[in-house]
Amino acid sequence: METQATRRGTFRKGTSGTPKGRPRGTPNKINERIRETIHAALDETAPDVVKWIRRLGKDDPKGALQVYAALAEFALPKLSRQEVKAETDAVVKHTITFRRGGKVITPGHGIGEG
Repeated sequence: METQATRRGTFRKGTSGTPKGRPRGTPNKINERIRETIHAALDETAPDVVKWIRRLGKDDPKGALQVYAALAEFALPKLSRQEVKAETDAVVKHTITFRRGGKVITPGHGIGEG
């Protein structure tokens, strides 16, 4: 069997030591370490961040909301737009459930009243 490495230990053009590449799902070690470091820093500073956002919110509620939304992007996946195509004569039914304090609220009964 012919080796794919050159004398200097590098691989010939178009070949590698793992022709199929890294197995699916195997994390990049550097990215994993960076992710762990960031998570540790966030865990340690989370109470302070909440205080900072509250303090900012007293003088600049809009700015506090923008900071909160920017931070949320790191914890929640962004939703992508989806196009739904239906036949023109098809009936599409949407159900929306509102909850407050664990109780289901029927539209017109408790929302916006008060």
